[in-house]
Order: sequence, then structure tokens, then C-alpha cells
Amino acid sequence: MTGTSGTGVVRGVSAMTTPHASTRLHRDYCRWRARQIAYGRWRPGADATPVRGHRRMLRAGGASYQAIARAAGVSPMTVHWLLHGEPSRRQGVTGRVRAAPAGRLLAITPAMLDEVARRRDATGTRRRLQALIAMGHPAASLARHLGLTPRTVPGIVRGTTVTVTPATHAAIRDLYGRIWDMPPAGRTPAERRAAPAARARAAGNGWPTPMGLDDDHIDDPAYRPRTRWRAATGTAVTPPACQSAQTP
Repeated sequence: MTGTSGTGVVRGVSAMTTPHASTRLHRDYCRWRARQIAYGRWRPGADATPVRGHRRMLRAGGASYQAIARAAGVSPMTVHWLLHGEPSRRQGVTGRVRAAPAGRLLAITPAMLDEVARRRDATGTRRRLQALIAMGHPAASLARHLGLTPRTVPGIVRGTTVTVTPATHAAIRDLYGRIWDMPPAGRTPAERRAAPAARARAAGNGWPTPMGLDDDHIDDPAYRPRTRWRAATGTAVTPPACQSAQTP
């Protein structure tokens, strides 16, 4: 039997639908939605009142809009808009919010905010890793040197990881300080193949080598290096990596 549930989901239709079934599913949903609107029962999203109250509690504890937004995975303006509305668009405080961000905001705890507060912006960490890649160090080799998981370093390098723990920042800063002028050893055929590939990646992205970075400003997000990738030979050979595991 085909019908609709209270949430507007059509019952009795398989997840593997044909184009005709998909069209019928959409049509049935639109009819159900129209009826809910006509009856005055259409309530998309979630009630904003508990979300707003939870956000006020977090703010009263000293959390900034940015910290709350980062913990919830939403924009800071979304957090601000919940309490103040959008005066520039003549929109007051809303009574409904989308269910997904509402759930994420309600799930925030003081412990989560403490963790966010302890994390650092990853800009300088990313620049150091990119500069070492420009010297010929593959991301996988850097992860072994750092004792990080194989996925951690690529995430930082690509910019998908925007904050790091103080421990990760310190480990990458220390490694950078030790091997900034050392190309990879190239002890095996695999290592000798990986180094040119790493340099080519850096050249393609315009990542400067360490000599092209200002150490006094490397952690400043507003800093823009004046140089792009240039081939560098280094002055020594990087020692073998030791493997362990750390939290990113």
C-alpha cells in the first residue's frame, strides 16, 4: 500500500526507484505538503527556542560566536542570526531553524568548546608541510616522521583541516626546524620516485620551499609569501623516519 507518513515520506516505495516511481514519489510528497499547509500544520525545520536558549547559555559561559560555530560546524553568522535575526534584511528573530544545524548546536557541550579553544589555526602548520613537500618530502613520509595517521597530513596540506591541536602544531614546527634544508634521503627506489612527485605537486600548486617563507610571519593567516616554488637542493640528508601515533 502506498501512502505518506507524518513526516511526508511515502510508504511502500523501495529505495531503488525507477524514474516513474521517483516522479510519483515527488508528486505524492507535494500533495501531502500542500495539505499540511492548507490545514495549518506545516512546520518545516525545528523549533528555534531551545536552540537559542542553549546558545545563550554557551555565550554566558564565555564562548564566542566563532567557537560555537566551529564546534557545531556552522558559520558564525548562523549563530549570530539565531539571537539577533538579520536587521539588514529587515528579518527578525526566527521561530524555526533547519533541523540539521539545530541538532549540531544543541549537541555542543562546554567540553567541546574547551577542545575548540585549545586548537590552533592550521595556517602555519599547513605552510610548513607544503614547504617540506616542495623540498621533495612526500606527505606519507612526513606523517611517518611525525607519528601521525596517514590521513592527517594530507588533510592539513589540502586545507580541509583548519585547526590542529597544540601538540600537532609543535611537532610539525619542530620537524620543520630540523629538516627545512634537508632533501629526502632517497634510500630506496620508491623513495627516489616519490621525491620528484612531491616536488612536482608543490610546483603545480605554487608552494614555496622553506627559503621562500618568512619565519616571523609563517603562522599569520594574513601573510602572503612573495615567492612560489623553486627547485632547492638542501644541505644535508634527512634521517630515517621513526613511526608512532599522535592525535591530529
